[in-house]
Amino acid sequence: MGAKPQAPRASLVTNSVKNKDLKVLNSRLKKDLNDKKLSIFKKYTLAILAARELQQLKFPKESMAFYQIAKEIPVEVNKNEIHLATSFAISASNDSPHSIFFFDVNLKSLIQNKSYEKAILSINPEKLKEPEFAAYRIIYDLLNVKIKKRLVRNLYCFQDFQKDPESYYQYSTLLCDLLIDYLRDGKLGADHLRVVEEYFFKHDLKERYLLQLAKELKALP
Repeated sequence: MGAKPQAPRASLVTNSVKNKDLKVLNSRLKKDLNDKKLSIFKKYTLAILAARELQQLKFPKESMAFYQIAKEIPVEVNKNEIHLATSFAISASNDSPHSIFFFDVNLKSLIQNKSYEKAILSINPEKLKEPEFAAYRIIYDLLNVKIKKRLVRNLYCFQDFQKDPESYYQYSTLLCDLLIDYLRDGKLGADHLRVVEEYFFKHDLKERYLLQLAKELKALP
């Protein structure tokens, strides 16, 4: 099928940060929120993603601060996630306990139309831990890396990837490997990308919209 991509270094996708890194994280995110070049909607998205990341990293107080920042940003968007977080109910997963979405969307259509912020805002990352929603892990990771670039510290797909890193029969494994390459090297290898393209065109044409999203990483700094 092609050349086998190099194995990742687990340290690049760790689930934890040291306390000294927390100050850097907060400083960087607040700087982004004050960037006049960013749209209001992009700032809202970054605030929500910051809150989610801090929640995942076991910094609930700091996470809540970013949810409060997002709450005060004047943007027309469903803020159910903020309501749940401020009600200390985010882990209960909202009023649709069997859904991974905070609000109703056509996720594929949003991604095809490059509405990446709205797409990632719709997904409840707490649900990604559940086996029944495993297929959404790579989608969330692709969106997260597209929006935050190499500032992403954790890939939800990584644990699945570790179980069978040499599997070339699942697009999620191939795409996760691509993301690991990007986070490590800051670019996508041409040979590696060719392997992934071959797979999609031979086996998963209906999911090719995810390949198009992944290929956009080539243009990211």
